[in-house]
Amino acid sequence: MKIAFIGDLHYPSMISKDEEVKEARDEFYTKFLQSFFEIKADYYVSIGDLTNFGREDELREVYEIISKYDKPFIHSFGNHDLYGIPREEVINISNMEQNISIENDHVHIISLETARDHNHEDHSGYLSKEQLDWLEHEILRSEDKLIVIFAHHPVYDTTTHSNYPYLSIVPDVPILDILRKKKGTGIYVNGHNHRDSIETMDNWTFVQAGAVLDDQSVRVLDISENDVFIQSIDVGNPELSGLAQIIGSNINHFQLNPQGIGTTPNREYVVKKVLYV
Repeated sequence: MKIAFIGDLHYPSMISKDEEVKEARDEFYTKFLQSFFEIKADYYVSIGDLTNFGREDELREVYEIISKYDKPFIHSFGNHDLYGIPREEVINISNMEQNISIENDHVHIISLETARDHNHEDHSGYLSKEQLDWLEHEILRSEDKLIVIFAHHPVYDTTTHSNYPYLSIVPDVPILDILRKKKGTGIYVNGHNHRDSIETMDNWTFVQAGAVLDDQSVRVLDISENDVFIQSIDVGNPELSGLAQIIGSNINHFQLNPQGIGTTPNREYVVKKVLYV
């Protein structure tokens, strides 16, 4: 079984932008998303900040591209996705419920919403008591089956820069205590920090993907009976990279970060499943 996922996409509005930037955006995102959905996978996931400011035109336009492929797509909202229009409108346009679980014989998948709704001052992650209770229930219910959590924000002090202010779920949210109740293998996948990073803690592997405008890569979790191979598939080329530079240099609420691209150990890893007998 395979799950393909992308980091922060930041599809931007082009209102008040010149024609060159608009053409670069249209060409870049059309080609990148085509490459994403051409990768053979059972699920396709955005780990948040699919849009640059959660505007209605951004959401409708990016979902118009996504809907053409008719693939099983999951979108875990990021803080940028909830800056613009009301959250309920984001859900209606995207048709993406949050805090959901999907199960099959191979894996227990969770999409967890960690973004604050319309908080422009505080872009850290947060979970309510209701969310924590639900997550604990899902963790315990998964027993020793592989569980994969997709969320926008990292768990505090796990991946690169997740101990910096605003760059994680706030440390007073006890999510790590809940994750530690997992019997078997867990993988937690996040974005937000625009830096590749893979770290392990006990039976958990924390995977952080960089931003798409910095690095045109798709990550794949290739799940077999005994392990999970985390792959990084480069779908870029000089043309796409040039288009990304034009976009990233001409939009608000985003900053290009060439240092976000990690070395191979921060992009590829083999997770050995913890087996219980």
